[in-house]
Amino acid sequence: MVTLQDVAVHNQRREIKLMVVSMIFSVFKSPVIKRSIFFPAIALLASCRLVITTDDMGHITSESGQYDCAEPSCAFKITEKITDTFTAVPAEGYRFIKWKGLCTRAPIDVCEASVAPLVEKYAKYDGDIGLSAVFESTSRVRTWYRDNDGDHYGAINQSKRSAEQPEGFVASKTDCNDFDPEIHLWTKELHDAQDNNCNGLTDEGYVEIPFYLDSDGDGYGDPESVTMSKRKPARHSKNNLDCNDLSADDYPGAPEQYDNRDNDCDGETDEGGNVYYRDVDGDGFGVSTDTVESFEPMPGYVDNDEDCDDSNAQINPITVEEFDSVDNNCDGQVDEGFTSRTYYLDSDGDGYGDRSRYVFDITLPEGYATNGTDNCIDVANPGQGDIDRDGIGDACDNFTDTDRDGWQESADNCPAVYNPSQSDTDGDGIGNACDALDNSGPGPADCTMIAEEQSMLNAVNSFRAQARTCGASIYPAAAPLAWNCKLELAALTHSMDMANNNFFSHTGSNGSTVGTRVTDVGYSWSTVGENIAAGYASVSSVMQGWINSPGHCANMMTSNFQDLGSAKVSNASSQYGVYWTQVFGRSR
Repeated sequence: MVTLQDVAVHNQRREIKLMVVSMIFSVFKSPVIKRSIFFPAIALLASCRLVITTDDMGHITSESGQYDCAEPSCAFKITEKITDTFTAVPAEGYRFIKWKGLCTRAPIDVCEASVAPLVEKYAKYDGDIGLSAVFESTSRVRTWYRDNDGDHYGAINQSKRSAEQPEGFVASKTDCNDFDPEIHLWTKELHDAQDNNCNGLTDEGYVEIPFYLDSDGDGYGDPESVTMSKRKPARHSKNNLDCNDLSADDYPGAPEQYDNRDNDCDGETDEGGNVYYRDVDGDGFGVSTDTVESFEPMPGYVDNDEDCDDSNAQINPITVEEFDSVDNNCDGQVDEGFTSRTYYLDSDGDGYGDRSRYVFDITLPEGYATNGTDNCIDVANPGQGDIDRDGIGDACDNFTDTDRDGWQESADNCPAVYNPSQSDTDGDGIGNACDALDNSGPGPADCTMIAEEQSMLNAVNSFRAQARTCGASIYPAAAPLAWNCKLELAALTHSMDMANNNFFSHTGSNGSTVGTRVTDVGYSWSTVGENIAAGYASVSSVMQGWINSPGHCANMMTSNFQDLGSAKVSNASSQYGVYWTQVFGRSR
């Protein structure tokens, strides 16, 4: 019983549709003036409301003024037949493309249409008739089609792409004969062996022509299911314009829905939908990482993705920037408009701050200093006295080393004279550097070499054994060098000075040069040279570094040198950790 009842209702509705089609046909039996600016639409006798929808791209006016609509949606009660002329008016920067709904047949922005309610017998089937226009930006590049005959329908095989509409071209591509203005969509078919109405059929109604199955009863046929006949069979359509004959909601001109289907059969899916962005903090600004597409605004979503912190409603593009290390107004800048500087924590209150503990601010915070040079971070040392110049202030220095040779004064055998090796040849407790007797002789000629020193001597002599190119200069092979203990001591003195005082220079921390250092260890010289390096872990790596440097390479290849001394000193707390020195000499 249920199935039979459903069939009866379906047939009743199909009968109504046939009646409306008959009415439509009668309207178009009267002559139509070609090239008129008015294009008549379907005289729909199946609604009690005319619903006009618009958007920011344009609005719709009526000649009578009774059906003007500049709002998103306007509904007009229809109690009797009305006929009016509607015009699609684009906003500045936009242009009209096509009508949807009532004026679908009109190819230009003006159309004349009639609407009336159903007769009482079928009044229960009254509904809404939609009318809307599609606009687009005038800057959009699109395809335009040649309209040779001026009937506002273009030929698909003649086109141009541009933003501006070329003269003689239109947006429509549905003309099937662009050299006859009497032939285009919606024209009455004649018995003349031509497809007058561009529906793909010739002389339909006069000869046996194709009809297309309309399974869903929406008035549009399935192009894949055709029957040849002079009269239209039941549940068939003259047209083959349906893009989904299994759904009565999908047909040309149907309202597009966001359902991943081409509801209006225009070849596009879900067009007109908008992207909405998640707005978690409710400040009216969303983020691009969470989006939905919809025809209507979604709760918890907004139409922009301009938020830079969606967890804080106080951070968004309209917030005033504050000095708080945060991009409050989402412009990609932090604390713009404020001038800040660095202030250093002064925990001991001596006017000098700790360079490792600082803040950025526009004013000096309490307990901070403008500098970060405190040499006694937790002990007040107002004058920053540092008698041994080791970087640790006198107020907190438990290791006093006035001569800066790496030895505390209480254990230094030369407290006031630089003596990093603490050499004391005569064992009297006074180092050679400050003992006149120790320094009066020429010093030992030989000394015991450790493996690393022997490796260094071998590497240098191996390098000197062949002609070499150092930068732009070519050096012939040179005689091997002899290891000299005094030059070794000079090298050790300088490597220890650099490692313990954390610097890298040929000039010692006390102002010494290679010449003064060599003289101080008792080497009487006529020629002297020095190579230094830092950060290399092995003899081979530091040698390669010197070989690659023209100046260092030249020192190792100079034939005038006859003696070599070298040393390496490590200090994990220094900048480079390992410091190397080579000293070359020729005695007098």
